[in-house]
Amino acid sequence: MNMKDIIEYLPMDESFTKQQFSSKVRETNADYSGSSISWLLSELKREQKIASVGRGVYIRVTEESRKREYTFDHLEAYLEIEQAVKREFPLVEFQMWEMYQMNEFVNHLFGKNTIFVEVENMCEAPVFEMLHERFSDVLFSPSKDIYYRQRGNDNTVVVQKLVSEAPKPVTGHSAPLEKLLVDLFSKKLTGKLISRSEYQGIYEEAFSRFHIDEIKMFRYARRRHLESEIKTFLREKTSVKLRYN
Repeated sequence: MNMKDIIEYLPMDESFTKQQFSSKVRETNADYSGSSISWLLSELKREQKIASVGRGVYIRVTEESRKREYTFDHLEAYLEIEQAVKREFPLVEFQMWEMYQMNEFVNHLFGKNTIFVEVENMCEAPVFEMLHERFSDVLFSPSKDIYYRQRGNDNTVVVQKLVSEAPKPVTGHSAPLEKLLVDLFSKKLTGKLISRSEYQGIYEEAFSRFHIDEIKMFRYARRRHLESEIKTFLREKTSVKLRYN
């Protein structure tokens, strides 16, 4: 048979590993080499018949489950700040996101934007000083109270520390969706600006519309000591069905 037809023998509603995929292929063709199996796996991914949900873990893709990668068209103010940080600190690791990104997931829309600049440890202060000189309404790791007292009319900039081992941006310095979902549960400002009553809708919308790398998301959640809390929340408060546990 055409080896790409192996897709019909893969599980429909649960994840599988590369080892399980290899075993299934060799049940049909025992002579298939490891390199041939890797090629076949890559071809099925390229043709969007399977999708990665983590390192070495895959799901079978159907028309109903086909989802797109999350992207956001950032505002001009965001892009100006990103360029300034890149130009002045070319070797510094940083990620950014803006509050308006959450408006496609929440019921109560944010009328004022905030741009978050998260910078690697020990570099937050220099980045803050540079931005503070060039842009208005720039705050350095504020508490919730200070944020609400000192924020501007729009595009307030918040500089704070980037947690090590955070998921890497897919494009530019835009924080990946997996990171944003985890940070909702954090104790820093990020986790205090959106009502908990919105979390169910945010997670259900994100998981239903976009490809979520669960391995990446929960690796970061473990780093932040939030894995158990988030999994309990998903199980008890949402309709989200995790592909990989």
